Amino acid sequence: MAYGLLFIHHIFDNSTCMTTAKIIRHRHTFHHYINGDLKAVSEDVQFKIVFSDPAELDKFEKWCVKNKGKYDYDKEENKQKGKTPKLKVFQGQEICFCDIMQFYLLHVAGYVFHSALEPYKGEIYHKA
Repeated sequence: MAYGLLFIHHIFDNSTCMTTAKIIRHRHTFHHYINGDLKAVSEDVQFKIVFSDPAELDKFEKWCVKNKGKYDYDKEENKQKGKTPKLKVFQGQEICFCDIMQFYLLHVAGYVFHSALEPYKGEIYHKA
């Protein structure tokens, strides 16, 4: 199950404004041992989606609904309760909202990759 937190902020560079989006992924792998014997491995994925323009989040939410999904982040429980949009490109794959957001930014909303976020497994995207 993926947990998420959404932060919205504005980035201004003198008189110009660049619209940015960040996907920050936090993956924690847990190894379960019994008497020194590895029994299971599980992974907890937490993510943050950060937009510099609040209107971009509204556009993403509408796009999700159009594609039979719903972006529904529950702030009190700190988790995503929505369902991922149904896209042929992801059919038969295990995906989360990080994957959906990356697809949306690059193939729908007109963003381009800017840089990776280290040490997290995240990315920064922008459009002018």
